[in-house]
Amino acid sequence: MPQSGSNGYVAPTPTQRADWRTVVNQMLKGSCDFAVPASLNGIVQVKTFTDTGNGRNYCLLMEVLDQNGLDQNGNDFVDHGFGTFIVYNSATRQLSHQAVHPIADSTTESQAVTVFKDTDSRSYLMAGADRRANSAASTCRPSHPESDASHNSNTMVQATNEELLAYYGAASWFAIQWHGMKASTCPNTDVYPSHGRDVTPAPTDKIAVLRDNLLVHHPTWDVDLPGCDSCSLNATENVQGRLLNGVAAESVCDTEGSSYTQKFIHIEQDPNFRNPGDWIAPIMDTFP
Repeated sequence: MPQSGSNGYVAPTPTQRADWRTVVNQMLKGSCDFAVPASLNGIVQVKTFTDTGNGRNYCLLMEVLDQNGLDQNGNDFVDHGFGTFIVYNSATRQLSHQAVHPIADSTTESQAVTVFKDTDSRSYLMAGADRRANSAASTCRPSHPESDASHNSNTMVQATNEELLAYYGAASWFAIQWHGMKASTCPNTDVYPSHGRDVTPAPTDKIAVLRDNLLVHHPTWDVDLPGCDSCSLNATENVQGRLLNGVAAESVCDTEGSSYTQKFIHIEQDPNFRNPGDWIAPIMDTFP
């Protein structure tokens, strides 16, 4: 993927964005190994992937070298940074595990995909570029670069979440974003889940239940929630969080959610708390 400082992230055109959503919808409805729309041809592929570890078949949408096997800009990385989306249509948990800051939030991309597989979840989404790839500011949230998927609405990460929201409708599902913070950022906190709002959760809210389950399995961890004043990483500017908390897609850049739906779960973690094996049982207990 485009690396930090490479200026290698290329925002999708409106047609590419709409066509990506169409592909995501087809995958969620059980299709795979189909030809992608013309705007995405030579950029991405959809194919069935068999995991040799668990023997399961997954449908994989990912950016590739062009259809002639070439790297057009000659830098040994894909040329757009559109990302990866995986669907497991025999899942028992309607969870979408998302790594929107791969590389920058070290190991969260591998953590998210492992938890996705080992908790029998429905989908996995990874941003296609390092958040620091481009120097140009996001027109959505100008204090962040345009390559930062959680602060730019013109990305395939946002398009995927828009389609997930449309596909599920009123049905129950959750998007879990796996993030990483420096140990010094919130020095008295190891793990900090939020719903994208700086609001103390109810005891039955999913982030509170997740906190309780984490402490059952890891009683020495310091897991804090919004309202405790130990950490301020509440993801209130995260545009996926705003979308899933009820803000209209066209307004997510400028409008915070006035409430939360619980569909969006944002997890900040210190470096030593990102071992996926530590999270399997708490996630399964929280989403039985």
